Amino acid sequence: MQGEAKRIAARDWSKALAAGLGVLTVALMAMGWALSARLDEAQARVNAVVQKAFYETCELTEAMGVNLRKLQVASEAGQIQQLLGEIARESQGASGNLAMLPMGEETISSTIKFINQAGDFAETLSVRLASGGAISDADYATIASLSDSAAEFSSEMTALLERVERGEVSLDSAPAAGDEGLYPLSNPAGEYPTLLYDGPFSDGAQGGEFKALEGLPEVSMEEAQAQLTAFIGSVEEIQFTGKASSPVPTYEFSLTSNGYSLSAGVTKQGGRVLYLLSNSDVTETRYTAEELLDTARAFLIEKGFGAMEMSYYSRFDGILTVNYAAVQDGVVLYPDLIKVQVSMRDGAIIGMEAGNYLRNHVARELGDPALTEDEAIARLGAQLTPLAVRLCVIPVGTGEALCYEIRATDGADTFLSYIDAQTGAERELMQVVSDDSGTLVM
Repeated sequence: MQGEAKRIAARDWSKALAAGLGVLTVALMAMGWALSARLDEAQARVNAVVQKAFYETCELTEAMGVNLRKLQVASEAGQIQQLLGEIARESQGASGNLAMLPMGEETISSTIKFINQAGDFAETLSVRLASGGAISDADYATIASLSDSAAEFSSEMTALLERVERGEVSLDSAPAAGDEGLYPLSNPAGEYPTLLYDGPFSDGAQGGEFKALEGLPEVSMEEAQAQLTAFIGSVEEIQFTGKASSPVPTYEFSLTSNGYSLSAGVTKQGGRVLYLLSNSDVTETRYTAEELLDTARAFLIEKGFGAMEMSYYSRFDGILTVNYAAVQDGVVLYPDLIKVQVSMRDGAIIGMEAGNYLRNHVARELGDPALTEDEAIARLGAQLTPLAVRLCVIPVGTGEALCYEIRATDGADTFLSYIDAQTGAERELMQVVSDDSGTLVM
């Protein structure tokens, strides 16, 4: 009996041990799964940080290249100091983002060296100018060299960005020796010693009251819907989807017009159409941009926006986007911008953004300029040859300034210089960039 009891006890202990081991195994597996999930989450956060650092490096180096190009033709001391400050900040930001990429300092040392040199040069030159010094011929030669290298680097970074987005290369680790998959970040030569606008001042001041709505009565949702339907002209279906308070109290709708699914916002005050947004893809292109520019202008005239001057345009995925600025007495009012989108498949108006126009459009007291056109042209940098001149109003901080917009070239590129018509100061300098997508300014 005693032996039998021992065998039963041993069997029970074995069962208990097996059960305990089973529970322990399950617990360890659960812990492993939880740890794996936490590691996956942590890795996802790391990947997000790396991607963000890379994208910001692309943006900052592109902007730095553009500002270096502007620096070659800028003439006014304040504008030069501003450009130098921007280059220094862009260099610092790009260098900081590069340090976050898990590629090893040795891999991208030449890139970091180039970016730091550009920033150091800008800071040194800025200090010299602030102390009463001047930019020498040797400095301009350095600026030209940096500008050329920055343009090449930015172009190659765009190509690398496209390869990353297609999944052809990874940013997760340093490449093997001799691997040029991450060129130009891993450029072995080390020869290096960046918001793209869709029109001048298209990202002008966004705060403040909507001046074009002042004094207008409030409308009901039903009245807003009726005004939206009349504005578009051809509506198959329409549905109220809610209200919004920013940037201005608005009734929001979803609708179908000419076969396109659209979203729209109508201001509560005045019942003005604030925006139209297309939710449909345009997969077929039957018209050229040039054929549709008049369509966009005619639409604005028909809707009562008055005289408008085309600013610049771009085309992407079958949609033509055109910026128009209001005109008063022949003076272009850049704060009063409207963006119109036209389908390149059938010429239908499928988008509009009138925020800047409704925010800023009022009759101005323009006054007479203190400078003549010839006096304004004389303020251009010696490297630039004027091509065309016109008066315009541009946003400056929280205010506006009457300027001469001078379209000019240095023989290679085209620039827009904005000379204050009262003081003669160069308020802005922009570079005109044309590619297959359209004509833009930076």
